Amino acid sequence: MPAKKSSAILSKSTFIRGLQCEKSLYLHKNRPFLRDRLSPEQLAKFSRGTNVGVYAQELFPGGVDAAPKTHFQMAASVKKTAEFIEAGETVIYEAAFEHAGVIIALDILVRDVAGWKAIEVKSSRSISETYLWDASLQYFVMKGSGIEISDFSIAYINTAFVRKGPINPAELFKIESVLPFVLERQEQVGQKIERLKEVVELKSSPPIPIGPQCHKPYPCDFIGHCWKNVPAGSVFDLKGLEEAQKFKYFESGIIKAEDIPKTELDEKTTARQVKSMAMGKAVVDSMELNGFLDQIKMPAAVFSWLDFIPAMPIFEGTKPYQSVPYSFALKGLEASENQAVHFTTPAFPEREMLEEIIDAVLGFETILVFGPQPDWDFLLKNAGAEQALQKKVELLLAGSLDLSHPFNNYSIAWPAMRQADSPEEILAGLNQPVLKPSGKIKTRLEAALAIEKLALGNLKEDHEKVLRDVEAFHSARVSNTVKLLELARKMADA
Repeated sequence: MPAKKSSAILSKSTFIRGLQCEKSLYLHKNRPFLRDRLSPEQLAKFSRGTNVGVYAQELFPGGVDAAPKTHFQMAASVKKTAEFIEAGETVIYEAAFEHAGVIIALDILVRDVAGWKAIEVKSSRSISETYLWDASLQYFVMKGSGIEISDFSIAYINTAFVRKGPINPAELFKIESVLPFVLERQEQVGQKIERLKEVVELKSSPPIPIGPQCHKPYPCDFIGHCWKNVPAGSVFDLKGLEEAQKFKYFESGIIKAEDIPKTELDEKTTARQVKSMAMGKAVVDSMELNGFLDQIKMPAAVFSWLDFIPAMPIFEGTKPYQSVPYSFALKGLEASENQAVHFTTPAFPEREMLEEIIDAVLGFETILVFGPQPDWDFLLKNAGAEQALQKKVELLLAGSLDLSHPFNNYSIAWPAMRQADSPEEILAGLNQPVLKPSGKIKTRLEAALAIEKLALGNLKEDHEKVLRDVEAFHSARVSNTVKLLELARKMADA
């Protein structure tokens, strides 16, 4: 017998979506085929398993789980929750309730001498305005379902926590009552629920223009539809211009970047970009670019590194959301195409490997990097490095040159520069060939999440294959960084 389906119109996620933008809610409910296709990076984010919820449950052990088998069986979860409460259970995970056309699932419901307490778990580092609305909605639905809540708290990550042995959930999480905020919003929640249910039933989507709500608090998945009439070369394509100013121009009728009054353009930044848009090609300040390139002393090499940033501290001595470097690569500019040195590990490099990496890098006069370097202080501390190794790192930093600099300081400006933050994106934006990784992993985020899962021990793929795919991605990244340097040299000579 198929599970009973809920008749609810709204959920936590659709309520929050509607608060952000009523048009987005309408499209989500009535025109889902207009949704943007998920990028590989977005898919990778959705698949991320941080075990945060599992650890939070250990704050209140011995509970029963009311979670449904699938998202489409929430009605069964509501029924199961009611049965657990009737049976006298005192700790319920994923407790579900339905009221006023809204269905919600609470992470942890606990009963003590004071009554029922609600705890919503977040893997973030603080409590946001969105979380307060989320909590307010849940309280409204639970109270309307007939359950009295004596307190409502949000459990979030304590960033000061340092792992020493097995994780202690009581130290990992901060639990903060938000009941005063929740209570003062109850009337508004009821009004917003009724308004959003009306939005869902509209004959056509609300005439809401594009605005900051398209990106905040979450990127909307209907941007492709709503922004389809924004032309290329618009004010939104300018890098370095405040988002509020872009919308101010747009609302005043200045849509194309070239229509911005010249007196309002910064000569070095926005003016160069507008000029590149008008010409349809890159604009180069040869003097600035050559000044940067003249700093490269041979022999030189490209030094690259990858990291992952887990919400849960996996390794000893680490904090939540701390960068964990796990792959290092080095390629001499005079080396053959396939000649690169790789150091790959799903944990911190050991003392011997760290010294090997540093010595290899110091074999070159100039070390070219792209973007920020790893946290050398932490790596040295983790490896128990002595002063001699610390001195080597100081030499390494002194000999480093950030290749992203001329592409970020507008020595080179091009029409698509706003969307370019990696060597691959810059090359593509400048209509240059990009070397694609040979393995399954195509982006830095995919590599990071695969290594994180491997370190947590919950990756289904073959361990060695994952490392090979990471190495293939990293090898391509290094080669593309070298290509970027070659392109900069050509532009400087043009």
